[in-house]
Amino acid sequence: MKKLLLTTLAVFALSAQADYLDSAHNWNTGSSDPFKAAITAAETDYAAALAASMAWRDTGKMIKEAHKLQKSGDTAAALAVAKAAHNQAVNALSQAAVAGSAGPRF
Repeated sequence: MKKLLLTTLAVFALSAQADYLDSAHNWNTGSSDPFKAAITAAETDYAAALAASMAWRDTGKMIKEAHKLQKSGDTAAALAVAKAAHNQAVNALSQAAVAGSAGPRF
């Protein structure tokens, strides 16, 4: 029980600190434009989630909204929406990974 609690707390502490990087973090794509890097990562992971038939409902809408905000000049909001879309796509891929083993255990 103690190991499980320590593991859970360690994972929570690391995930809570996952956003410590500044807004210029570019997911190692070599891009100096944070929006371009975020939207590329979101689109790539969303395409993978679509291929796995596990894409979330609003992710595509969020990507379109991010592009619209970027075109209107609201870069900060566009970056925030692109990051949120990327997080949804990553979560959808995680869900797809465990969906194959879902079912009753009896």
